[in-house]
Amino acid sequence: MPDNGRAGDIEVHMPLINFGSILGFAEEIENQQLEFYNDVLKNSDCHACHAPFETFAKAAKKRVKEVLRVRRENVTEMILETIEGFERKAFLITLEDVSAMAPRAVAHNALELSNRSISFYKEAAQRLKGQAEVALALKNLAKKHGKELKKLQEL
Repeated sequence: MPDNGRAGDIEVHMPLINFGSILGFAEEIENQQLEFYNDVLKNSDCHACHAPFETFAKAAKKRVKEVLRVRRENVTEMILETIEGFERKAFLITLEDVSAMAPRAVAHNALELSNRSISFYKEAAQRLKGQAEVALALKNLAKKHGKELKKLQEL
């Protein structure tokens, strides 16, 4: 783990204790995935898979906007009840320089990012089940990642 307490561009120590921190972390993981996909597009060794990763990058950009929309639309109804035992550590992935990755390593990392997102959104939806609209949005984000995961597995 880097000395600055960050894994990639994701803050390591900030706890997931409420609606705001969970949606903030969702934004961070979506941005990390978007950045990864954009970096893959710059990797000359991955030219053969350029088209699907371009599609994945567009989808990630849409998911960032969706997370921001969910947070914005539901902030007035959020319950300030503290959530216990939901840690960032389980969902952190430190990525190496994508420009130096071989296509096999890129595929492995892409699968890892998608699996992480699915796990995070499922658990976050469970933790925020008292906010039905937010929980449903998180479940839908997990489904979107699930569809993307299937496409990644086909590469």
